[in-house]
Amino acid sequence: MRVAYVINQFPPIITAGLGRYVEEITPHLAGDLRLAVFTLNDGHQPVHERREGVTVYRPLGRVLGAVSRRRRLNRTRRAEFVLLAVNVVVSNWRYFLRLRRLDPGERPALVAVHDSTNFLAALLCHYVLRLPVVFHVHTTEYGVAPQRSIADPLGVFAAVERWLGRIARRVVVATPEVREQLAAAGWNRDTIDVVCLGGTFERMLADPGFDRAGLRSGAAALRARLGIADDDPVLLFVGRLERQKGIYQLLEAMQKIAVSLPGLRLVMVGEGDEAGVARIVADAGLDGRVLTSGGFVDGRALLEYYEMADICVFPSLFEPFGLVATEAMALARPTILGDGFSRIFLGDPAHPAVRYARSADPGSIADAVIDLVSDPVACRALAENGERFVRKRLSWARAAGETIAVYRVALAGRDDR
Repeated sequence: MRVAYVINQFPPIITAGLGRYVEEITPHLAGDLRLAVFTLNDGHQPVHERREGVTVYRPLGRVLGAVSRRRRLNRTRRAEFVLLAVNVVVSNWRYFLRLRRLDPGERPALVAVHDSTNFLAALLCHYVLRLPVVFHVHTTEYGVAPQRSIADPLGVFAAVERWLGRIARRVVVATPEVREQLAAAGWNRDTIDVVCLGGTFERMLADPGFDRAGLRSGAAALRARLGIADDDPVLLFVGRLERQKGIYQLLEAMQKIAVSLPGLRLVMVGEGDEAGVARIVADAGLDGRVLTSGGFVDGRALLEYYEMADICVFPSLFEPFGLVATEAMALARPTILGDGFSRIFLGDPAHPAVRYARSADPGSIADAVIDLVSDPVACRALAENGERFVRKRLSWARAAGETIAVYRVALAGRDDR
């Protein structure tokens, strides 16, 4: 089956969970599909290449290419978000032109479009090329979600998302909660399939040659560089520094945590509102208690942050899935999630894999952190249950198999819309 994948990130360009998703699932999909990926170019990548059994097409325009070569665009800043959005739309047009030039026998049987930012490619493939479209919803933060990253007073983004939902033969989401959210917004529940994702570090941790001792050594060196004493607990946050991720409630919670746990340090890994975080930290008198990575962190460096952590906290107001949870749990870090995360991460309620806190309530976040730090037995049980849950329940091979099954259903169905 020939499938065209339209997605904004693809290795080596990984700047968020979407990049980690496609990095992990693609090798499994490529074994059963003839996969062609259409993705953005940061100005440093080849326009065409064959990568691990996948054909990759990255169009590059002169103006946007020049911007991308100078710096990686940060979507949490308004001006850069606009530039990134323009880059996506222009690239979508180029994807369409590329697909239109193909002989009918060479065109994909199906186009899988990831996220509403790629709306132009989805609409053109459906209406002009008459190709079946499967719409992967990785986030609803632009239109449908109650907590949004950008303002949408006219409901334009929500309308575009619903439009894509109508023209897609199938819609793929990562959790039952997202399916219910879309259904409540008027989407056809019967066309929505839930395919839970795998764990980010699945392949790495399964490798017999994985150097855990070296990772511990790197984490110790990182702790020293950050100026954190060996016996000071480390609370770790990983994600974009923005409102949807609950960072402002977490910083408010730190004021209560600091009183009960004077030695605890909060380390925030990610990019976004660094200036806002610094201002809040200074105003709250938390200087030296809250440390930031200074930007996006990936690969082994990110593993060292997780290894350094005593507890991980992700108090998101809303998460379509939340790969950071799988990252922390896979490395046996006790994990606190905001109630914006899916309940699938709880696992067996009698032996919970994570602890939940109320995302909008700094007091709830603080109490969860204080309780776990003060109870080593509960902390250890949470870590063990979380690691077991990710290993047994979240597999990329399973996710890929279920995704391919959705594609086959989409091809078997008629498209009368």
